Amino acid sequence: MREMKRLTSLTIGLCAVVSVAGCPGTLDNPEDFIDAGLVLKNAETVLAENCGTAGCHDATAQAQAGLDLITPSVESRVVGVNAIGIGCQSKVLVVAGDPDGSYLLDKVLDMPGVCGFEMPYVGTISESDVQVLRRWIIDLGGSGEGILDGG
Repeated sequence: MREMKRLTSLTIGLCAVVSVAGCPGTLDNPEDFIDAGLVLKNAETVLAENCGTAGCHDATAQAQAGLDLITPSVESRVVGVNAIGIGCQSKVLVVAGDPDGSYLLDKVLDMPGVCGFEMPYVGTISESDVQVLRRWIIDLGGSGEGILDGG
């Protein structure tokens, strides 16, 4: 009987050691955990999903404003580039570091003074996708802080 208790205690102890040693991580190191099925979007994904569909701003048709928002390195085609809409040629599509000064966001948010239609033409971009675009524009500025609006 005593031998059985000792064997049971040893087995339980060994299982405890193995389970602790085999632990994949803790909340102290969240980077070790899988993303739980969440897909973290970047700006190129948001633009491709919302603007590059239905022949609007894809790589082949570029139907609207000759603007390809699908092909990788989209920033090379929008940062510091002026809009081409009549009456809006002085507006810059993306001002690196300044989402509030970026015409692309004005179009997405249908702000007063945009030329033509709100984008996307069909449907809307979710608030979380808008935040991805805002963060991307801020990060393009390099400071990670954006430009203060003085207000």
